[in-house]
Amino acid sequence: MLTDEMTAEKSYLKLKTETDKTIDKTEYERIFMDHPDTFYGQTALLDLAKIELLQRNYNQALIYFKKIFHPDITTKEYWMAKCYLSKGDYDSAIISAQNYIYSSFDKEKIESSYFIIAEAYINKSLFGRALNTLKFLKNSENIQNNIPLLHYKMGYCNEKMGEYEQAITYYKKLKLDFPYHEYSYLAEDRIYDLKKENKITIDLKDILINETDEIADDPLVHSPEKGIKYLQVGAFSKRINAENLAQEIQNKITGNYIIFEKFADSKSLFVVAFGPYENEQQIKEVKQSLTANGYNSFEIERHR
Repeated sequence: MLTDEMTAEKSYLKLKTETDKTIDKTEYERIFMDHPDTFYGQTALLDLAKIELLQRNYNQALIYFKKIFHPDITTKEYWMAKCYLSKGDYDSAIISAQNYIYSSFDKEKIESSYFIIAEAYINKSLFGRALNTLKFLKNSENIQNNIPLLHYKMGYCNEKMGEYEQAITYYKKLKLDFPYHEYSYLAEDRIYDLKKENKITIDLKDILINETDEIADDPLVHSPEKGIKYLQVGAFSKRINAENLAQEIQNKITGNYIIFEKFADSKSLFVVAFGPYENEQQIKEVKQSLTANGYNSFEIERHR
């Protein structure tokens, strides 16, 4: 004879292996209602709550999360923290994230929980507390895969606290260590904004991304077919910053440029490239001129 737990497990596993991807939320709710005190009944409720969270039904998600009490379901507080953060209840997000950190051994989710706490403090304009949280994470064993995000957020907190030189230090390290990461381009935007607002006096040419390799994920760049040659000097998430760099360089050297949009990791970037050039001698001369003025560049090919 099947126990209530065994019946719940059978129903849950059947649902999870179902090939029909159109199954609605009522199936998860049915398993929970039929077996509310079992592990699999509670797991079905957790899945249901996560679906509501994904669909941005935050209040309904929280109602479901709060009904979960099984001791073997240890991620409840983590998902509640994410839900509270998305909902704008930052104090509750901090509390739930802290509860998860204290009770978990999952380093990836612990890392994410620290970022939730920091983001909640940032949204409360408590940048010092956010920075302390990030520093603690940086020096702990829980930092796993999100070092670019860590540097960007630490730079951002310093910037908001008026510590502009320290912010630049974090932004620059991000750009040097992870030149093609999406947060590197965001950091470059922050630097340009600080420069435009006269909050820093640093020469922008000293902190441009040192890109030495072709960008391989753009089908218009480095194609095996012979194309039109350019020298790429930068890439930004904001077009205005690409235009500013192009104009800045054009004020120092003679030459035409283009700005084109490309996509990297589903993010839109605006690339600044000088050219076109007909031969290697032209490329060599312009590259030397760029280098003499402090700008890194590398050759790319584009096709009409």
